[in-house]
Amino acid sequence: MNLQNERTESKFVLAFDFGGTKFVVATASPAGAVLIRREAKTREFANGQDVLDAAVRSGIEIIEETIAGGHGTTLAGIGLSTMGITRRDQVLMAPNVVGWADLHIEETMQKAFPGIPILIENDVKAAAFGEVRRGALKDADFGLYVNLGTGIAVTYTLNGTVLQGHNGASGEIAYNLRTAHEPLGAADDVAPLEEFVGGRNIAKRMGHYFDTAVTAEELFRMSSSNERARALAEEILHELSFQLTNAIIQWDPEVVVFGGGMIGAWDMISSFLDKYIKKFVPFPQKLSIAYFGANPSLYGAIELGLQGAGL
Repeated sequence: MNLQNERTESKFVLAFDFGGTKFVVATASPAGAVLIRREAKTREFANGQDVLDAAVRSGIEIIEETIAGGHGTTLAGIGLSTMGITRRDQVLMAPNVVGWADLHIEETMQKAFPGIPILIENDVKAAAFGEVRRGALKDADFGLYVNLGTGIAVTYTLNGTVLQGHNGASGEIAYNLRTAHEPLGAADDVAPLEEFVGGRNIAKRMGHYFDTAVTAEELFRMSSSNERARALAEEILHELSFQLTNAIIQWDPEVVVFGGGMIGAWDMISSFLDKYIKKFVPFPQKLSIAYFGANPSLYGAIELGLQGAGL
């Protein structure tokens, strides 16, 4: 190994992935491999500031562990994936964690890790960035990344670039109207589509039908043997298929990639989507699961860190 390679291999990056139900902190090698990883449920903390502070503490700890374990000597960059749209003094469109909208994420990170390059991106766009850099969208001229999890969103990619939109809000289909007469919308801090097909809201609604809390993935599993669960799952999947089919028609992507926690029920979800796409899309695409599986936003944060570090 030459001196330049030795210098590269001694470096590592730190990644933060903040979601509606949990956060993950990890260090990674220049090849993008996770070295040390920690996670915690956001519900264990009183508010968004406590979540952010806990994540920073975890980051400092695993940097020390990474160095002590001989995995690297130099923190070269930080990538951060987070719900909503991060501005210097606030976070927009992030209602799932109390107090998240009031955070100064960039300032907090710069104070905790002075002098280290930091790149911050919306979680779904970060996931798409990871797929573009090293995953299923790497060679796609026109790509579409779909997140099915606590939140619902898509990201458009073009020639290896993640498209942002004028306000950074392209692909926020959570705010799509379900009917022509929706009573509430973005002005009311309500996302009509996500209220119906988002993972957290599915679980909330299912509490009215079953004696115990039922997650979206559990609902889909139950649908094979429970008539009520099957009816509810099909109602959700018809709505999801309707909305995504329209998004695919509008963008005409070469590849459609799916990630997020709900892909644990991929067989049922894909069978519904495939029927819609074959019937309604002029040029039907093959659907595939993200290269980085159910945690693509973490690997997107890693790729952001590597890009910021020039690795």
